[in-house]
Amino acid sequence: MSAGPFPWLPLPASAVGGGIIWLALIASRLTGLTRLTLIDLLFLLAPLVIAPLGLRLVRFDDGLPTRLFDLARLVQPAGAVLAMVSFLLPTGVPGGIVASIWLLVCGLAALGALAHLIAGRSLRPIRLLPAAAVGFMAFGAAWLVLSRAGIRPLGLDRQIVELTAVHFHFTGFAATLLATLVLVGLGEERGFCRRIALAAAVALMLGSPVLAAGWGTPLHLLQVLGAILVASGVIGTSAIAFFRAATLAKPTAARVMLRIAALSPLLPMVLAVEYSAGHIFGFLTLDIQAMALIHGNLNALGFSLLGLVAWSIAQPSYRREGTVSRSAGTTSLANSSN
Repeated sequence: MSAGPFPWLPLPASAVGGGIIWLALIASRLTGLTRLTLIDLLFLLAPLVIAPLGLRLVRFDDGLPTRLFDLARLVQPAGAVLAMVSFLLPTGVPGGIVASIWLLVCGLAALGALAHLIAGRSLRPIRLLPAAAVGFMAFGAAWLVLSRAGIRPLGLDRQIVELTAVHFHFTGFAATLLATLVLVGLGEERGFCRRIALAAAVALMLGSPVLAAGWGTPLHLLQVLGAILVASGVIGTSAIAFFRAATLAKPTAARVMLRIAALSPLLPMVLAVEYSAGHIFGFLTLDIQAMALIHGNLNALGFSLLGLVAWSIAQPSYRREGTVSRSAGTTSLANSSN
């Protein structure tokens, strides 16, 4: 099935509206109306655009998991706008309180993910991965609240606190979800590509918490291990998406965007490993602002945003030929006629 001459039509209205708001925020910064930083703008892309795109591609079991998840999707636009407002308020209690609404939205989605896992009584990767992605976003939302409230847990630098929120929305949620979509899109294949896709998805799922543990505990070598896991997962996912785009996406526009997205994270992942290693072993690396400019922009705009747009365009044919099934209380690859 093709998206026809208007491939953008499958995009959710909340994501399109969020994109317009995000572009307006960039204009406000360039004209001096706001003092938003590059890191602030990178984060705000997540609740305004990445979240509505990604949440629309997740499917949980019927019943309580779906009711909780659908409620989260319903209130997501309001939560995203309030997350934006929190950046326009001074850092402190007011900013933290307003940002906590976004945490409630993500918390609802995470409860749906937890109910999904409990209902299925299975931790098979194909079931665990989308639930983990949603859980990572909720964890990132908690760090947003800490950042806007001016709280620095473990004495971390304020930029590290905000970057943790950024990481778990993009690498935790978006990248893990993209890896899941590639894995599901391969259907019932039993070959080299599927093994690579599965290994990459699991590496991504494990990499973010390992990386966070490296920053939050004396075991700083975990930073390097976590960065290697994340980089391996993203590159593995990108390789399969690039070479198997014709299998994964039917509309031409989706295939092109999927391949461009797959090329975007190659440099950012190398820089991420170098940055983590430099922090441990003391050699010179790019500073935070340079990392945000290069690693952040390419990963957020190239891999995450373009990848999710590609899957959103491919979704009509994807739903028909192989998607996450809600039937029988399990998550499985299924052929669907609806």
